[in-house]
Amino acid sequence: METRVFNSAYGELTLFRRPFRPRETLQAWDAADDYLLHYLAELNLADSTRILIVNDSFGSLSTALAQYSCTLWADSAISELCSAENAERNKRPAPQFIPATEPPTGKFDVILYRLPKSRSLLNYQLQCLAPLCRDGAQFIGAAMARHIDQNIVSAFAKNIATAKPSLARKKARLIHLDGEIISESPQSDTKTISLVDHNIVLANRANVFSRDKLDLGSRIMLASLPVLDTPTHIADLGCGNGVLGISAARQWPGAQLHFFDDSFLAVDSAEHNVRQNLGDLAAASSSQFSASDCLHAYRGDDFDLILCNPPFHQDHHVGDQIARQMFRDSHKHLTEGGVLCVVGNRHLGYHVLLKKLFGNCETINSDSKFVVLRARKTRPSNG
Repeated sequence: METRVFNSAYGELTLFRRPFRPRETLQAWDAADDYLLHYLAELNLADSTRILIVNDSFGSLSTALAQYSCTLWADSAISELCSAENAERNKRPAPQFIPATEPPTGKFDVILYRLPKSRSLLNYQLQCLAPLCRDGAQFIGAAMARHIDQNIVSAFAKNIATAKPSLARKKARLIHLDGEIISESPQSDTKTISLVDHNIVLANRANVFSRDKLDLGSRIMLASLPVLDTPTHIADLGCGNGVLGISAARQWPGAQLHFFDDSFLAVDSAEHNVRQNLGDLAAASSSQFSASDCLHAYRGDDFDLILCNPPFHQDHHVGDQIARQMFRDSHKHLTEGGVLCVVGNRHLGYHVLLKKLFGNCETINSDSKFVVLRARKTRPSNG
């Protein structure tokens, strides 16, 4: 685990990010965090200031501002975990955490908003924050300049108020509201899609992966399920809306299922979709759901099948770090002879990682773009 020192406007901080990598090349903060903290330091806030921090990916803001009363609102189990771990590492109090499934309420003096990558999450969060701004909270947004365009400005105008980006500082910008706060009630963030070929209806909340249609990776994975041995205990790792686990429950009605995702909104969507699509199947009542950093906090029985459609990016950073952690955690929590079934783009080379970790890997389905891989646990990990 490699840590980095952040010389912030609120002191020197030792910070790390998840997943842990021995030779980490990414920081747990960026220039937008730094800009935001310098701006706040110049305001000379009173110690009694109540701050709502939104989308603090690894806890850099909440750790820096721990002298104030801080609440963190985010759609990430990694954000919750890192904010607590980095606070402890720097001997500072951790913020109160509110998952994105619960809109924040109460009185705040300042709202610090790190713009998310997901446009649906942006719209949902801005609508939820508008009432807090009407109550007098000062709103300050922040992002890297390359991520602020006219579509972002339009989203602010539609969901909270007209907004004006600041001049750039180290390629980062702040965003300030400069119009009347919208008074309408928040609209539903849920989008419903029907998968006619699979007889599945999915209700997808904001920030759920591929919320507008079934992604091609999941489609080829669904076609691959009949090739797999009959399992009794299944994990849908990185479950999104739960489509893989729902189909697995129909394929193997007697199996127990556990759904995992970093996104609280995704887990909430999966839980709703399991109830709506599985009906009287035993899995509908016995399934478990966890917002988690991969399988970090899992302490239950091992699985004999893990289905995984891993992300190939973390926020705006493209890479296989999340997939690698998913594969390591899967190996740890599989029974002897248990199977990890993975779908991914051909060019990502997951077969190399899986063969190194499991000692074996075979292709069970493919098309011009995607490949479905099966790795069986037959030995201790050497990855």
